[in-house]
Amino acid sequence: MTYVTGERIGKHWPRYPAYMDTQYVMREPSDEDINRLFQVARARNPNLIAVIPASDLGNSLWRGLLLDTFPRAAIHLGAEDLDSGGLRDGLQALGLAAFECEIFVDFAGLELDPEIATEVVGGTFNELSEIANWGCIVFQGSNFPTTNPAEAGKTQLVSRHEWTVFNAAVRDCDIPTERLGFSDFGADCGQINFPTKKGGAIPIPHIRYTTKTDTVVIRGKAGGKQSEVMKAVRKDLVARSDFAGKMFSYADRRMWDAANGHATPGSASMWREWNMAHHITRVVHDLAAMSGHSFEDEVKHEEPEQMDMFADK
Repeated sequence: MTYVTGERIGKHWPRYPAYMDTQYVMREPSDEDINRLFQVARARNPNLIAVIPASDLGNSLWRGLLLDTFPRAAIHLGAEDLDSGGLRDGLQALGLAAFECEIFVDFAGLELDPEIATEVVGGTFNELSEIANWGCIVFQGSNFPTTNPAEAGKTQLVSRHEWTVFNAAVRDCDIPTERLGFSDFGADCGQINFPTKKGGAIPIPHIRYTTKTDTVVIRGKAGGKQSEVMKAVRKDLVARSDFAGKMFSYADRRMWDAANGHATPGSASMWREWNMAHHITRVVHDLAAMSGHSFEDEVKHEEPEQMDMFADK
């Protein structure tokens, strides 16, 4: 499993720096598993950054996985497990300076109600900044439920509280914006459930679409041919006022084409791909706006047209 997984990671992200957190790859990996995973993946991409669990900083294994470039490593810390002494001792054991690494603070176990969570998140940022001069402190969390919230044939909105809370905490804390980062789990919850057996349930025909304030979950009607159900779901999406437009990302173009009969509605894996591609584009636009940047609109997208096989020349 470590070899195949490492090959996939390296193959599909071969060039640019990326964080590799083994807890999202396999359940309870051994030191041998972790070493093998990085060995295989870094054979294709040497820029993969090891994310070290805060509770495992004393493990000498990680010393051999530090990079020579910035950031040399990252740390994953549960927000409820903040231990200033443990962090300092762990960094010293690895011979790693705080400014050489970034720290992900996982708020997945926290109720992200903005009225409650903003003060907690901002306070955690400040407390971490007092412990050490980190290269970057990265918020990590999700307000998305663990199960599909929409009923068959219905639409459900899930507030992007993780984004609202992060924005408010950035304004309230004492840390410069450029030293704070944002991370979420796409249009999904913050829990990774590894399958215990092969195969799975029939995929639920639905879309998860990220807007500036919400995740729109549109679920298809029960029964019927999957392709027709998903075409109707896409039609409902592109008719919404909060649809970002077909030029927003390649995923938006594909979904618009599918809604209008110019492309197939795709398979379950393609739905997830389009959900995530649109989501990442949305978050990048949101982060850019925080920094006062914007993106140029893409050129006009030509409508697909089927040529007549027997048309006159």
